[in-house]
Amino acid sequence: MKGSLLKHAAGVLLLAVLALPAQAQQDYSTTYSNGKVLIDQEHYDKAMAELLPVTQAGSKNQYAPEASYLYAVAALKANKLPEARRMLQQLQGQHPNWPNQPEASYLLGNVLFEQGEYEQALAELNSIRSAKLQADAEKLKRHYLMRITDRGAFEQLMQRYPDDKAVAQTYADKLIAGWYRPEDKSTLESIVSKHRLDRNRYLSANAMRKLAYNVAALMPFQLDQDLGQAARKNQFATDLYAGMKIAQDSLKRQGININLYAYDAGTDTTAVKRLLETPELKGMDLVIGPVYRSSAKIAGRFAAQNNVNVVNPLSQDLEVAGENPNIFLFESSVATQAQQAATYAFNTFEPKTAVILYEDNKDDIAFSQHYREQFLKLGGKIATYKKINSAQSAATAAVFKDLKLEGIGHLAVFSDKMTAAANTVSTLQSRAATLPLVTFENWLGIGQLTLRQLDDLEIYFVNPKYIDQMSPAVRHFRKRYAARYNMPPSPYAYAGFEMMYYFGTLLQNYGTRFNLALGSEGIKPGVFYQGIGYTNRAALNEVRRDNQYIPITKLENLQLTVVNPIF
Repeated sequence: MKGSLLKHAAGVLLLAVLALPAQAQQDYSTTYSNGKVLIDQEHYDKAMAELLPVTQAGSKNQYAPEASYLYAVAALKANKLPEARRMLQQLQGQHPNWPNQPEASYLLGNVLFEQGEYEQALAELNSIRSAKLQADAEKLKRHYLMRITDRGAFEQLMQRYPDDKAVAQTYADKLIAGWYRPEDKSTLESIVSKHRLDRNRYLSANAMRKLAYNVAALMPFQLDQDLGQAARKNQFATDLYAGMKIAQDSLKRQGININLYAYDAGTDTTAVKRLLETPELKGMDLVIGPVYRSSAKIAGRFAAQNNVNVVNPLSQDLEVAGENPNIFLFESSVATQAQQAATYAFNTFEPKTAVILYEDNKDDIAFSQHYREQFLKLGGKIATYKKINSAQSAATAAVFKDLKLEGIGHLAVFSDKMTAAANTVSTLQSRAATLPLVTFENWLGIGQLTLRQLDDLEIYFVNPKYIDQMSPAVRHFRKRYAARYNMPPSPYAYAGFEMMYYFGTLLQNYGTRFNLALGSEGIKPGVFYQGIGYTNRAALNEVRRDNQYIPITKLENLQLTVVNPIF
């Protein structure tokens, strides 16, 4: 997997280079070193261009094999798989005696897996004789084999590689996760016996396929309060659950059976603790909720002690997930939103120079910090990075008045306050109407700004839950929702559907231990959202379980709708 490449690349970089004529050694050494630096900076295209001349074999070029290997690493990171494959095959052909050929075989296996060439990838990895790399090769095989959702395709691999333990064990995992049929019993028993797998895990009654998965929704319905008062206050919980119910129906039509149980978790930790102590909750296949941060630690302990995956449907705080592999965020974190937005800005706007203003509060400060760090990491420059306080109107206006916008690629304003928004729009209208602006989609709800004002500017909104109201999927959902509940869906209803549909599919594909295989999911399109996925912790060296990619939408692409606030 891509996340493990840097470890193997680091081993290659430790090679001793033979003595070369001074001028040739210096030229190759400088270019080679530049390529390594560019890879470290994640400028993969530039690294490929820098390393390519060094990859040419020659009597005076002892850097060629190392440069070829690193070129392939950069190409894989840049998702240029054909280039990576050709270079690795060239490396194997031109430098058969290079001592790190096992590393090249490992990397080529990675590339072939990414290209969907599973049989060739397995053959390449099985050719590795290095004891040091064989364990990593087995992990790599398991990682990619878990991605296969086509049973027929997997059975072909089983026939082609009957003695490969990684293939057999992954097939056994998929059988007990959802593929199992009564006629598979002898096959499963044969795999367990041949490869000495854990019989309790694979052959016990509990290991056989579930006909349905039990999912608990712990929501603050507050049914013990006056219905009229609680309905409006906790409508978000009702809407989330309503969306989940429609997803349950959609999954059922695809043969995925979800038993969805609703529990009133209230708004305090006492009710949550009492619920999570019950035997029925401990036996659930998935728990969605509770929603409030005050219950996060209780939910975390429950998940760890009972090995039950728990999804927080609303939090954007990575601390809620912490180091617990059983806790997931459905909402993207502030860090992920900011980093995705900064990456989009760096790749889109010229020159690569930004002005960043941010509101004086915790979330906006955090957002601006992650945005700034990512933009700088990619090679951008920050001309101005300044805090504002919209409660001080005169001081805020002075900040905007003193901004130097000449030679700037884009302006980023991270505040949802009317004062900041009005000053931004006024400044751009009078001084730089064509300067791109990156900000929050909340600005569309600021009554003092008209759509005409916004449409006259080049504005990009960070919009994690952008819904294209004209898409067929959204239209169909809106029609079904209105027919069932006699009202249009709110944003929470869309979120409830997307969340239940996504995790329901994961349960079917990977079983209740889907967290062990979720790194292979990557970014993928959702039903409504542009993409949802699992951020691979190994690849980023960070604790992240954000399940939603961040689309950035221009104003003209937005479809506005009026949502009835009354349930």
